[in-house]
Amino acid sequence: MSQKRVKVAIGVLAEKGREGWRILIARRPETAVLGGYWEMPGGKIESGETAEQCLAREFREELGLAVRVGEALKVIEHHYDHAHVTLHPFFCERLGGEPSNLQVAEHRWVSPGKLAGYRFPEANGPLITEVLERLAGDAG
Repeated sequence: MSQKRVKVAIGVLAEKGREGWRILIARRPETAVLGGYWEMPGGKIESGETAEQCLAREFREELGLAVRVGEALKVIEHHYDHAHVTLHPFFCERLGGEPSNLQVAEHRWVSPGKLAGYRFPEANGPLITEVLERLAGDAG
């Protein structure tokens, strides 16, 4: 039996304030696949939908936010026991709204250096590394 293939869009919503960068993360509901894990917002790309359209929809449905999808990051391929996932990550910019827990267990704004203290799905490792490197390189 071949493994299920899943295409997922992930949005890195990073905002810079007086305290430096902060990134929005959300905890998956316990009943979801990889329930209880933290993630950057996003979800499965539906048939006929682009990754960018998926992210705009997911931010609205999960957190009540309007976002502009920006620069694409490196695509990540990962094999889990339940599926082969292809992650399509993008930096995003908040256009409007305050995060609400509409379809997530909870959300937090965290500084990049604190991401390692949260349990993310294994496939997110390379993405977190790339985000930390990119934000560290943007001092001003």
